[in-house]
Amino acid sequence: MKRGALAAVLMVSLAGAQVVAGAPGLLLSGEYARAYDAARAADDPLTASRAAAAQAEYRAGGTLWVTRAVESGRQASREQPHNADAALALGSALGLQARAGGYTLGALKTAHEARAALDRALALAPGRPDLQAVLAEWHAGAWARARMFSGGNPERARTLALGAARAAPDTVFVQAHAGLALALLRDPQARAVLARAAALNADSALDHDVQAQARQALGTLK
Repeated sequence: MKRGALAAVLMVSLAGAQVVAGAPGLLLSGEYARAYDAARAADDPLTASRAAAAQAEYRAGGTLWVTRAVESGRQASREQPHNADAALALGSALGLQARAGGYTLGALKTAHEARAALDRALALAPGRPDLQAVLAEWHAGAWARARMFSGGNPERARTLALGAARAAPDTVFVQAHAGLALALLRDPQARAVLARAAALNADSALDHDVQAQARQALGTLK
């Protein structure tokens, strides 16, 4: 191969590597839309789903970003069926879609699909507090919205949330989602967990956005 051709190949390879490395970094830095574009360009549906979900949830991105999160989450789950993070991404994205659907049978079906994905994630990695916290929030939110009709289980939500909070006391994500679950249940322990989430050192812009959500919930507690 001629030197010029070899240099061109190396430049393309290095550019691809930068895109792969760049998408997760952009996600952590809070540049969710750019992270999504970079992840799609790098054929990284897992990061794409997480970025699109963050854009929808923390930047009021709207239904387009929820749809992107779900589509990328489905792709990640198909390609990595034994990856707990792929199942978590899909379950989280479907949860956003169900919430946006309101009180309809379609939204209920989507919510049940979200729970199935989150159950699968926890089955793949049963010791992970982040999975426990997100599944706790699903059960608490479903119970708060439609009680037994939704399939939500308040005792399972409480057990998962408190277990996760104890297991990862210094993790913003876990404390925030465990606290949100407890707040949805109107559990008196919600205040302490949310306060801890808000007080922890945030290592990234993504953590700051999660903390803002925790602080907002903390402000609504009586």
